Amino acid sequence: MTTSIVLVTHGQLALTRRCVESIRKHTPEGAYELIVVDNASPDGTAEWARGQADIVLLEQKGNVGFPRGCNLGAAAARGDRLLFLNNDTVVTPRWLDNLLQALEHDDRVGAVGPLTNFAAYGQAIPVNYRSMAEMERFADRHNVSSPERWERRLKLIGFCMLLKRSVWERVGPFEERFGIGNYEDDDWSLRAVAAGYRLYLCRDTFIHHEGHGTFRSDRNALAAALHDNAAAFADKWGFHPHIATNVRDDLTRLLDIRGDASRTVLEIGCGCGGALLDLDNKRQGWRLFGLETNERAAKIAAAVAERVWTSAADVTPPDGIGFDAIVWSDPQTPVTPETLGYVAGWLRPGGILAASVPNRLYAEYVKAYLEPVNKLRPDVLLSKKETEERFRQNGFESVEIAPAALDRFDEAAVEKLVALTSKDRKEEFVAIYFLVRAIRSLRTTAARQNAPEERGPAPAEAAVPDSAPPAGDGPRPDAGRRTAELPKAPKSQHDAAFTGERLVIHDSVIRSHPDVYLEHLYRYLLALPYVQGKIVLDAACGTGYGTAMMKDGGALDVAGVDLDPGSIERASRDYVSPGVGFAVADVLSLPFEAGAFDVVVSFETIEHVPDGAAWLAEAARVLKPGGRLLVSTPNREVTNPGRRFGEPVGNPYHSFEYALGEFVGELTNLYDIEELYGQTFVGPSGPVAPDWREIGAVWSEAAVLYPQLPAEVAKYHVPVSVGRMKNARPAYMIAVCRRKGESGA
Repeated sequence: MTTSIVLVTHGQLALTRRCVESIRKHTPEGAYELIVVDNASPDGTAEWARGQADIVLLEQKGNVGFPRGCNLGAAAARGDRLLFLNNDTVVTPRWLDNLLQALEHDDRVGAVGPLTNFAAYGQAIPVNYRSMAEMERFADRHNVSSPERWERRLKLIGFCMLLKRSVWERVGPFEERFGIGNYEDDDWSLRAVAAGYRLYLCRDTFIHHEGHGTFRSDRNALAAALHDNAAAFADKWGFHPHIATNVRDDLTRLLDIRGDASRTVLEIGCGCGGALLDLDNKRQGWRLFGLETNERAAKIAAAVAERVWTSAADVTPPDGIGFDAIVWSDPQTPVTPETLGYVAGWLRPGGILAASVPNRLYAEYVKAYLEPVNKLRPDVLLSKKETEERFRQNGFESVEIAPAALDRFDEAAVEKLVALTSKDRKEEFVAIYFLVRAIRSLRTTAARQNAPEERGPAPAEAAVPDSAPPAGDGPRPDAGRRTAELPKAPKSQHDAAFTGERLVIHDSVIRSHPDVYLEHLYRYLLALPYVQGKIVLDAACGTGYGTAMMKDGGALDVAGVDLDPGSIERASRDYVSPGVGFAVADVLSLPFEAGAFDVVVSFETIEHVPDGAAWLAEAARVLKPGGRLLVSTPNREVTNPGRRFGEPVGNPYHSFEYALGEFVGELTNLYDIEELYGQTFVGPSGPVAPDWREIGAVWSEAAVLYPQLPAEVAKYHVPVSVGRMKNARPAYMIAVCRRKGESGA
């Protein structure tokens, strides 16, 4: 198979000769034909070309322009591949072989291009060579074919573009309306992508590019061509060639979603899909979606994304829960409270929003405000302080804001603004926009913002054991019996599998494993008086039944997190309600600010993490001053007697198990223990459950809620104060504690 290399020339004979010599040196003889289309060069280029036996010369009577010259060369070409190459390039060892491997690796590939030292749209890399000899040594080391270094692109820069003839015939030639040249490569690339072809940048291949060689003597002509052809492109496509194809890697870098699990990402104002394609290159397997009101741009983006909507009213997260991340890259969309709230609604709780917000205090914008005719839209622009306030008021936390400045700015205007204010604000005057990374809160906005008297009647109090809790802001033990109803029974989840490690609610589990069911149920019933009117984190919430129970039992706002995406999907499907949110998160690295919660509930979690002390420290970090931790774990002295701490235990899902004394010791490093309960006590002769007042009170209340549970089974699993239980050891331990040294309100 032959590659037809097409060079279009207009002057610059020395550059053309150097380019041809490099082709001869670094390209196998017989693997290519060389076609020179000369646009009436005034320096003898045509005469020189006529004397070269290996050159097919197409001599023009005038300068027909680069697009027209390429089309003439392609029409005369005999090769199965076409390679359009600028005459101010120098090719390098193995250049064509590397490009051909990428071009032919997949039938969907339409065109490929190399890296260089001078090009737009991310095709240039930094270099430090000072001569062509040094350049060639640099390229020889660089040009090692590697499919891992092939990167899908939205467009390729035409200084060196290799494509299949069949693709050229289907997509069509370069658009000749671009006259002398520039933007014909953008136009052709987008047509190829819209036709279903893939373009690849070969980062394993480098050639040298002088850059704008034809325009060396007339920079004004270059500026005019760029301006006029950008307008011609916009007239044809209905969008600007740079804005619609922009790759906002400054925003996509902010997502930082760790782990190998597939994620769902929406880009608002995705244009032709450049940023989404960049994400796909970096994290293959993510599900990518776009919102773009320009239908022609959206059609191109649809070749990259799983789905692209053209109306915000139609956007629907694929799992019904919310996107894991949103990139909001359209600076023309005002970040109003209403719009921001709408966008927040597309995010799952705990999801990331990466946004670009134009800076109201940028010096050039301030100057524009002073003009008699001010065309700036004030609702589009925000100061740094306004940006943070607006995001926090609309349900976001961990709001991080970084200024983005241009290399050049009006220093005199900035200094005047600094003199009027303070030097500390200089970065605000030079920042053209802000990069914002914010996390959607797992807690509802209304619950955080409304004062207690604005929230309506207080939630009904739940019936609890007389023994809980002894002090602080929970009910006192002598408060008397409660007559309020227990929370409603959790919704059954018959499509969830029960493994013994994650309790799921359905009839078969209640019948076959009443002990496991009751142990989990009673832990959450025990938590109810501690969460009354509180903002609560349910850490390792599983499928969410306990999270819902605490909200129904009087909690103000409950966030449930779990490491298992399937559990969170079911929890979000079945138990989401006002004041209840769920998200995938690791308890060792919670996506919350310090002091975000009044209460952290963590039942049967600590034994699953590699470092129990680290989890207790992370729980303390997200607790408010005076906040409580409710934590349960198995007692190794009962579940794995004879084993020492750190030795393997019988349960393969457990990293370790504490003995009672070890558990207390671990807690007291950071917490003051208020109460210590036990569950499923075992004595010398097996399980024990004396008919104590505490036991009778609790299991009888549960029997009202779940009448199918026989009292003779239920009473064995009721939490009882360890201090009151003699001659028996608990199989499970439940601690109620506060951060050390901090008293409750």
